[in-house]
Amino acid sequence: MTEPIRKLAAIVFTDIVGYTKLTAKDQSKASALLKQQRELFRPIVESYKGMWVKEIGDGLLLTFDTVTDAVNCCIKLQEASKQIDDLDLRIGIHLGEILIEENDIIG
Repeated sequence: MTEPIRKLAAIVFTDIVGYTKLTAKDQSKASALLKQQRELFRPIVESYKGMWVKEIGDGLLLTFDTVTDAVNCCIKLQEASKQIDDLDLRIGIHLGEILIEENDIIG
């Protein structure tokens, strides 16, 4: 087992507004929305040197080495989300020390 890596990172969490209500109304549409989000956002996150840590329900957990990359990426994600109906996002950004352990983060 590899020792965890400790580092300072910009941490981003996204959430789709109204996703729970959409799931209750039309589960297949909600599932398709997650797939569209993944296909649209992954290249954007990569272009800003972000790490796609994991998906948590309808949320994304991302990390970046710089706050500038995180903020610029989030602006681009908000702009891109307008291309897809029902993809209204809430995004939080935090700077802090994390532990990277087996493709996951703690902290």
